[in-house]
Amino acid sequence: MRQAIASTNEDSIRAKFDDDGYVVLPTVFNDDEIAVMQQEADFILDLIINSSLFHERQSRRLDIRRNKTGMVVRKIQPIIDLSLSLSRVSRDERLIGVMRTLMHDEPVLMEEKLNYKQPVPVMKFFQVPEDDDRFPIHNDYAYYLFNGYPDSIISSAITIDDCHAGNGTILVFPGTHRSHTQHERVRNGLEVRAETVEMANAVPLEVPAGSVVLFHSMLLHTSLPNDSDGPRRMMIYSHYPKAANMGIDIRNGPMRLVESPWEWGYLRDRPSDWQVPFKVDTADKTTA
Repeated sequence: MRQAIASTNEDSIRAKFDDDGYVVLPTVFNDDEIAVMQQEADFILDLIINSSLFHERQSRRLDIRRNKTGMVVRKIQPIIDLSLSLSRVSRDERLIGVMRTLMHDEPVLMEEKLNYKQPVPVMKFFQVPEDDDRFPIHNDYAYYLFNGYPDSIISSAITIDDCHAGNGTILVFPGTHRSHTQHERVRNGLEVRAETVEMANAVPLEVPAGSVVLFHSMLLHTSLPNDSDGPRRMMIYSHYPKAANMGIDIRNGPMRLVESPWEWGYLRDRPSDWQVPFKVDTADKTTA
């Protein structure tokens, strides 16, 4: 296993994070590990969409949009209860070791999500307004503060696909983590006021699959729509320092309890001859 931080890099990683609010660790995971993550992402997407169609009830884990060319899955949250492999990654020392250095404490998982930005065929069952898969300019702390969570939370984004300008990669605003920026509520969530930041200051994170981006909870970031025919998947884990004593799975636990019986019901109760209405095909955007 690759070391989380080589001793010669520890100071430079900490300095970069302190100055900019984020740090990029390229190619932390190898090709075989990336392939497993991609397979798990496909399994989860298949499970959540088909269980929704089977029960004629949209899963609350699923964030799906209709755009001008078809439909797109924006994200699924939470997910590690659906994948042993992705659960193990959340505890991988290559993540935990870096966060331990940056937090000066033991990291504890608080929430997790898989941002897909994945085109899928049009499925008439999902009655959603026309929208795209962009994420507004925001910081994560704007959501956390309503629950009394500390601003010391650090998120790690693992790139499951190559990320570049053409598929809607994350854009960050370096240095904005030093103080919280006020947000306004919009239809897609929370967003800073337009005059707060200059898009010219945004830095696109164009990184290969298997890389890790660590970012502070108050760092402003955004992403543009995915204009490619394939997904732009990022697995995001958020950890808090153990000293915060927030408890285990408070944020995502209720969602797991509500949704897992529907998913198990789909897997157990579907007839053997049931025609699966959705199959993962990253190149297929046709109407179904």
